[in-house]
Amino acid sequence: MPEFRYSVVDSKGQILNGVIEAENQEVCRKIIAQRGLYCLSVTPVSLASRSITIGGKSKVNLKELSVFCRQFSTMLISGISIIKSLDILHAQAENSRFKDILKKVYESVQRGQSLSSSLASQTGAFPEMMINMVEAGEASGTLDRVMERLADHFEKNLKTQNKVKNAMMYPLILGILTVCVVIILMVFVLPMFIKMFKTSGAPLPLPTRILIAFSGSLTGYWYIYLIAICIIALVCMNILKSETGRLKWDRFKTRMPLLGKLNLTIISARFARTLSTMMQSGIPLLKSLEITSKVLNNKFFEKCVNEIAEDIRRGVPMSNSIRKADVFPVMLTSMISIGEESGTLDDVLLKTANLYDEEADSAISKMVGMLEPLMIIIMALVVGFIVISIIMPMFGMMKTVG
Repeated sequence: MPEFRYSVVDSKGQILNGVIEAENQEVCRKIIAQRGLYCLSVTPVSLASRSITIGGKSKVNLKELSVFCRQFSTMLISGISIIKSLDILHAQAENSRFKDILKKVYESVQRGQSLSSSLASQTGAFPEMMINMVEAGEASGTLDRVMERLADHFEKNLKTQNKVKNAMMYPLILGILTVCVVIILMVFVLPMFIKMFKTSGAPLPLPTRILIAFSGSLTGYWYIYLIAICIIALVCMNILKSETGRLKWDRFKTRMPLLGKLNLTIISARFARTLSTMMQSGIPLLKSLEITSKVLNNKFFEKCVNEIAEDIRRGVPMSNSIRKADVFPVMLTSMISIGEESGTLDDVLLKTANLYDEEADSAISKMVGMLEPLMIIIMALVVGFIVISIIMPMFGMMKTVG
């Protein structure tokens, strides 16, 4: 749905700015009027400015969001007012950027604005999911429970994110170490042996000749390698920036060997948990699906979820639409069907998300168990090839001398 940047005046004469989603400018103005605000201007948000805002310095990271929501929830449950809670959270915030954002939110709420409007006015700082859930919590008087659900949701996502990062750290270090060892051997060690091989006049075996040719090209034409790497990186970046290229890449990520099943499990868990969290907070199914599609971090699945939402608008049951899309695991489709029939879709989705989280943990452990020995074997083969290529002509030289 298109986004529009607005400038409005509240009942106290304060000018507020923010971004809102609407079908067109007329609908956007109606939404602003329903909130009791006077509209000064409404302009479409361009794709360029949207990407800058979302990826800019003001965005709050997942860890800060989880801590903020957990502490906010605890204070609200304890009977502390929203304004006082924001004042405390702002005072104890360690990150300077997040501190400035909370200060603006606090000042906005002090002027009489709702918490959801205040969060939305900090363009790109808080996720759309959080803003919508806070708005629903304010309307239903369950803001403390909504904040608790948000804290659980962000903590689960952060836990999965950290596990994936930690799992990839060891193979990444081994990969970097292998490259560094190869470069040192090729650039500094091998040239000393090349001089000795040339003076001996002994015929060199094929592996040694290949190694010498590679070492010569690396030392003499290193800039060509550097230019080639830059060109490849730029081409890949341009492909991923295009809609078609990003769709194909995101689809491939769920089908690639070793990592594909893990990616699909993580996406399924995130889909089920986000949808469940939003529905439990009173967000309508279609709106929940629209927002959920954006938090999957996968353009292919975002497109599929949007198509599922369109089917639901036409009256197709959600389970049938997901089954037709054929992108999620069969178990998720079956659980959604059970949830629809029993009228407990939000609870069923939450239980399914917990199950997929456990599967993801198991898959990550298996992946690490496979990647570690694989990277060690690759490193041993590369270094072993270099060492053998150096030793082989030395044996030949010894036989010649003998």
